[in-house]
Amino acid sequence: MADKPYETADPMEPVAVAVPGDEDSMAEMGRCFVDEFVRMGWRRNALLAVFRDPFFQGPHLVYRKMGEEWVQSLIEEALAVRTRGAGSRG
Repeated sequence: MADKPYETADPMEPVAVAVPGDEDSMAEMGRCFVDEFVRMGWRRNALLAVFRDPFFQGPHLVYRKMGEEWVQSLIEEALAVRTRGAGSRG
C-alpha cells in the first residue's frame, strides 16, 4: 500500500466512465482496442483471447455486444492495414 495519505484531488485516482451501449459506440471502442494492441505488436490469437476473456471488461463488452465474428473481422482488417503499412516503409 502507498505510504502517503489519500488526497481527494489526486490526479492519478481511477475514474469510471460510462460508455453508451449502442452499436456505433461499441464498434468505435472495439476499433480503438484493436488498433492499440496491433500497434503494440500483438498477434491475432492474443488479441482474440483478450476479447474473449471477461477479466478484460472493455474488450469483452465489445465481444459480447458485437459477436466473435465481428471481432475477428476487425482484427483481420487491422492486421492487414498494419502489414501493408510495414511493407511500404523503405
